[in-house]
Amino acid sequence: MVDQEDGIRSPYHFIASQSSNDDRTARRLARSHAVTRGLENKRRAQLKLGHNFRVISPKNANKQPMSRRNSNKALINQPYNPFSASPGFFHWLATESPKLHELLDRVATSKPMEPVLSVSDELVLQNFRPILRTGPDDDLLLSAIMLTFSFASTAGNFNRECLEYQNAALSSVRQRISSPNTATMESTLGSILLLACVEAQQRAPRQVQLHMGAIHQLLEVCQRKGVYLSDGIKRAIFWSDLNAAVIAGSARVVDHTTFSELQWKRDPFSPDFFILPSGFQAQSHLLSEDFVEILKDICALQCIRDSALFGIEDALSMAHVDNHQASIQSRLVDLPNLSLSPIAECCQIAAYICSTMLRCKIWRTSTIPSHLSLQLLSKLQETNEDTTWNDSPELLVWLLHVGGAFAPPGAIRMTYIELLHLNLSTRLRGLYTTWAELHIILQCFIWSEKAFMSQIQAFWEECHVSYRLE
Repeated sequence: MVDQEDGIRSPYHFIASQSSNDDRTARRLARSHAVTRGLENKRRAQLKLGHNFRVISPKNANKQPMSRRNSNKALINQPYNPFSASPGFFHWLATESPKLHELLDRVATSKPMEPVLSVSDELVLQNFRPILRTGPDDDLLLSAIMLTFSFASTAGNFNRECLEYQNAALSSVRQRISSPNTATMESTLGSILLLACVEAQQRAPRQVQLHMGAIHQLLEVCQRKGVYLSDGIKRAIFWSDLNAAVIAGSARVVDHTTFSELQWKRDPFSPDFFILPSGFQAQSHLLSEDFVEILKDICALQCIRDSALFGIEDALSMAHVDNHQASIQSRLVDLPNLSLSPIAECCQIAAYICSTMLRCKIWRTSTIPSHLSLQLLSKLQETNEDTTWNDSPELLVWLLHVGGAFAPPGAIRMTYIELLHLNLSTRLRGLYTTWAELHIILQCFIWSEKAFMSQIQAFWEECHVSYRLE
């Protein structure tokens, strides 16, 4: 029965019976209605349990549903939940899927693996729902988000639950891209970015390139058809592509010049911001001209970060800072690596770390700094016997402290301490003995009182205590 006033289907079905001859027909209609209502109740129960997102295959058809499996998982030590910045959108979806709500609770009570990609950027999350312009019945986006949360709650293990969500998302993607109208929906683009994020975390460049190649093709379709894409989804595409290239080594499909919304140029009214820090001037002959200009831009970003205006995080000012960082990091990744000196290679990695740490909390607690910290450590270990460092002891001090301070607790951080101790016994002997003396050295390079001080000072104290104990 349908209510003619608002079109809402009533849960009741009335059967008119005027004589005993109608009993058989009435019973048949009643049974039919009972079966129909039973099926509807079953589907409603499946939705409540989250079973409606289960993917059945010959290998898992006889397995228990996801909600009955043991959900205990080893957790990785990452201090920040990237989705806590904008819980409204995800809890809005979670009301439609208790299984997603379960994953939200699991991530919120754990220390999840931080996703790489910029769907966790505040400019995207701030208006995630209107950016993707979707509803709670979007199976593709919901499956992609559930995959992201499921993967985030593990120690980087792609388990059966992740596989089921991934299969569901890929199946929905195939359906979407078969139609030009649904292929260019922003929820389609955002979901593919989430799939690429998980592949990037698994260091799978070919799979990342497959997803980002699809994004590139969809962008071309949008351009041909004049489909409008919001600022937020364009930023998500750019940062997803760039961060995946850094983490997984995948080929890039866009850069900082692709979208007009990300265009950035130096402020002509603040020329004093764009200077080469004094510590790099003595090494400028070892650095390319392009890299020197990038260092000047990082210096300007540091000046903005330390200014009183940085605390006012309105959308316009943060978009400008985002564009500034995008220009810096995109050009850093594009720098040629041919015939670089050890100093130049290490400086480029450290510059990327610093440009990341100068931004908001989401960036500082992402996997980018720790990943690059490991790269920098490997390069410093590899070149530690190079006599070039003998002529650049202050620079080496800065590199060791930047890499060590932003490395996660554990083996990488301890190896930085050991390498620093080794150099303090040789080429760095007598260079500094107090925090005040070290502070003066660090200020000659890329340095921010607000963004760097607490972490680097804590690393110095850790090194100083262990050095005295030896």
